[in-house]
Amino acid sequence: MSETAAGRVGVVVLLVLLAAVVVVPSLPGDPGAVRLAGVGVLWWFVACAAPLVATLTTCAFLRVPTSRSNTRTATLRAVATWASPVVLTAVAARVFAGSPEAPVLVLSVTVAPLLALLTPSADPAPSPNRVAGLAAAAAVGLVLCANLGAVADVARLAGVPRHAALTLSAATAFLGVAWRAARRPVGDAAVLAGAAGVVLPLVVIGAVAVAVPPWTAWSRTASRPALTFGERSAWVTDGRRLERSTTLVFTEPHRVTALNPGVYRVVEEVVEGDAPRSVTREWRLAAGEALTLRPGDRLILEAGTRVRFEGSKRVPGSAASGVAWADPPERRSLGMAAHALGAVLTLVGGALALLPRPRALPWRRAVAGPLLLPALTLAAVSWGAYGVYAAPELELGASPVTGLVELPALVLPAPVGRALVATSILALLALFVATALALREVIARQAGPANADVVWGGLVMAAAVAGLWPMDPWRTWLAGCGLAAATVAAPRLAGGDSRAGLAGSLTGGAAFVGVAAVGGQLPAWAGAVAAYPALLAAPLAWMAVRAAGRRGAGAPPSEASL
Repeated sequence: MSETAAGRVGVVVLLVLLAAVVVVPSLPGDPGAVRLAGVGVLWWFVACAAPLVATLTTCAFLRVPTSRSNTRTATLRAVATWASPVVLTAVAARVFAGSPEAPVLVLSVTVAPLLALLTPSADPAPSPNRVAGLAAAAAVGLVLCANLGAVADVARLAGVPRHAALTLSAATAFLGVAWRAARRPVGDAAVLAGAAGVVLPLVVIGAVAVAVPPWTAWSRTASRPALTFGERSAWVTDGRRLERSTTLVFTEPHRVTALNPGVYRVVEEVVEGDAPRSVTREWRLAAGEALTLRPGDRLILEAGTRVRFEGSKRVPGSAASGVAWADPPERRSLGMAAHALGAVLTLVGGALALLPRPRALPWRRAVAGPLLLPALTLAAVSWGAYGVYAAPELELGASPVTGLVELPALVLPAPVGRALVATSILALLALFVATALALREVIARQAGPANADVVWGGLVMAAAVAGLWPMDPWRTWLAGCGLAAATVAAPRLAGGDSRAGLAGSLTGGAAFVGVAAVGGQLPAWAGAVAAYPALLAAPLAWMAVRAAGRRGAGAPPSEASL
């Protein structure tokens, strides 16, 4: 079988896996919710069976280039674009929260980069037009900014201010480039060190703190009637400080104790006549005084507020029950199927545009990346399952990133727990360095090797400055992938000459920016497009290339050559 034919077979297999995770939740009877050994079939599929099939398929059909002249990237560094801090923490956070999109994100994160390694048309040639090149550089900047933001968020657990964490992370990335220039294998070493630092705390938590495997933790959580505060939770015994402003929605009577004086606002739902309306009441409380909340009340708390909750009460904002956490009813809706399709399109398109193909290597080394990535994704899933099992209040008043990384300190004795938190932070920093080096390869293909360091360095510094402002690292990362999918991947897959590619990149870029700008004003039925602008922009770019190609083919020679 030829290299191209083998690659196509592998691509078809991976696309079937992605199609299955989009379609299965919408089937009558919801077969994905059937339990095997206490865990839903859909989760066995996306966390174990499908990644195994995808990995074996990629290892079987992967054909690395026979020449070293076109790229110096190994597969470990190639997949480092995906095995990044923001991706792993986002996967763990969505598993923890029981997000309806969690299964499709888990599988897409695993399969998208493997698909890019097998797709012949994703070969790392420079973009055929300047619009695509500029868009690729902007996408790299967004991905760098997202990862810097994620590292800065977790660095707060070690007491490092945000500006200092951003500066340190950017400086470490520059140091990694300098070491790489000295022909030291920094990228591969950073990926392996980061992977070890992510897995080690997980193993200790599973073996010592909870003493059950991840699938048992998942099964037990899914069987709970409610996700409640534990009697030994720090939120119940001593109270804790909120890292950020938040609004807590209560579904049962709850007594909340203020631990620092201040004004506490409660939004109550009242009915006057036949019309319900919201009423905001302000309570000035001294330290030690309490508020009694009723079902439906919303408590607005500012960052820095210290409060204490009641034990054995539902965690505000958590899933209604373990069953609702494991199999959210929203997952079976057509709207969620559209969201799933948008996620798949965004991640696959981003991988095709931002993942460099590996250099010529022995087969055993070439498959190192495809083997490591599913293992890291499975570790992120396990981290989320352990988090909701051991401490469902973990993300209360904190960012999803910091909450999950803090898990070892909450379930293990102080010295060991703090050491494992520090290990996790350093692991994420190492993975960021590997991601930054992999993205430099993308810039080298767009700007040329001579200008790569200047352009890449400028993007790193710009991303560090942008990281000073509050942002959602995951949404920023998705924006980078979506922009690359609409302006680089879709026109490239459509084929056509440089003029058709330019038309596709312009169309895709304009559509993506337009949808992203007005996404919050779109109607509810267009929620998938608002969340994933590439769902509209990438097909438009593809159609623009095909239409421009047909016009060029049908024009007289004098016109077609213009």
